[in-house]
Amino acid sequence: MMIKVCGMRENNNINALQELDIDFMGIIRYPKSKRFVDDQQKAQIEQLTMNKGTVGVYVNATLQEILQDIIPLQLDVVQLHGDENSAFAKALLELDIKVFKAFQMKKDFDFDTLKDWLQLGKEFPGKLFFLFDTATKNYGGSGKKFNWQMLDSYTGNVPFLLSGGISKTDVADIKKIKHDMFLGVDLNSQFEDEPGLKNIEMIKTFIEKLRK
Repeated sequence: MMIKVCGMRENNNINALQELDIDFMGIIRYPKSKRFVDDQQKAQIEQLTMNKGTVGVYVNATLQEILQDIIPLQLDVVQLHGDENSAFAKALLELDIKVFKAFQMKKDFDFDTLKDWLQLGKEFPGKLFFLFDTATKNYGGSGKKFNWQMLDSYTGNVPFLLSGGISKTDVADIKKIKHDMFLGVDLNSQFEDEPGLKNIEMIKTFIEKLRK
């Protein structure tokens, strides 16, 4: 079970999280997010040694804005959380960087709209991953769940992470998900003491229960 913790910002908090058995850590570079990492905070994070997979999270950013973060922030993955198309993602994949593409799961979400993305997944196997998140006008961070039964309708070949309002009480329900492409979970607001500051003990306990 892959575990991504998103919305990291404070250096001490990042270092503490890196002591846990996680796979990815997300740094949000979207100015409208409560967990936005501004240029001053970015400069501080650049001083750290990142020993987990580092994910830069962007919403409708330009390619140039993303590229100027990749080396300083030691990014292993770029997460596209806005309305980016598959051609935009392909430009990143061709640079040999992994891409997480987030989709907002509205009640009427049509998985058939992912056709171009699924084709891209075939071109770059093991490099493209989906993230299914709760639909919100602010592109994530709502702390709310969508109906996880919707995932049963997904028949694509690109692995996905589950996101949106996951909390410490969801371990049993997560373990019930048997979808072949289900890769893991993306944790954020339900594991915070305040926006951008994670409760390390809460995350540690959650991981231990999930991986039992």
